[in-house]
Amino acid sequence: MGRLVETTGNYAEVPYYIAQTDTSVYCLEELCFVLCQNTFLLDRGLLDQRLVRWLEVECGLKELARLLYGLISGNASPSAFVGVILEHAHFGTEKQRRETEEQLRLGADVDASVRRKNFADYLVEHERYIQAVMEYEKVLEEIPDMNHVMRSQLLYNKGVALCRLFSFEEAAEAFFAAYQENPENEPAAVSYLEALRMSLPETDYIAFIAGNPEWHEQSLEVEKRMDAAQTEYENSGEYLELRELLKERDAVYYETVSGKLVRMQKKYREMVAQP
Repeated sequence: MGRLVETTGNYAEVPYYIAQTDTSVYCLEELCFVLCQNTFLLDRGLLDQRLVRWLEVECGLKELARLLYGLISGNASPSAFVGVILEHAHFGTEKQRRETEEQLRLGADVDASVRRKNFADYLVEHERYIQAVMEYEKVLEEIPDMNHVMRSQLLYNKGVALCRLFSFEEAAEAFFAAYQENPENEPAAVSYLEALRMSLPETDYIAFIAGNPEWHEQSLEVEKRMDAAQTEYENSGEYLELRELLKERDAVYYETVSGKLVRMQKKYREMVAQP
């Protein structure tokens, strides 16, 4: 059972209809929830005198209405407008409010598909990979088939998110589809082979390269990157610490390794948790 949330202001008799999300809300907290859950759909149309009037008359929030009228007359951004609403309601944590404002800034003055892509990119940056993959798939359903460049970028970014989830086989499929959409997307070609190399046994990967000479150049780039990654890891503080501990193989070694594994497992569970 969800926790009860005390409302700020009155519970309206007449709801306010938010056209961008096709939703009706009855109080300030419902409005805040819809705004936070649908940032990628919101645009400057949100700065509406009718919304402010509804908050003033139906919800009895005269001070909030006064602030919002001022923002509208001053041609404020949607992120500033929503920020004031969330702050007045004390909705969510300060961090969540900042994230919502940042997402709105990313989506300012762009069409809905680009806003949704920006939102998915934002989720990747914040390690919410499963939700990001779902968002990329939604945008791909909306983007016309002839928009090959945009579709290629979306598929590539989806592949990146899948790699972060260690779903290398699915990532390889996404990268290959990205390259098919736009053969000039060279990073997609290289990433396809990288994901393939991580998902296949070494003998199968070598056989694939030998049987597909058209991928030879990209395969050389993959090996160069793999060598660089190996060198970088071997020079990292974490590797040097484990190598020193490995010399002793005592209780401290096993305790340290066990602690690192627990932290890695916890982080992975957080990344793959459903939104």
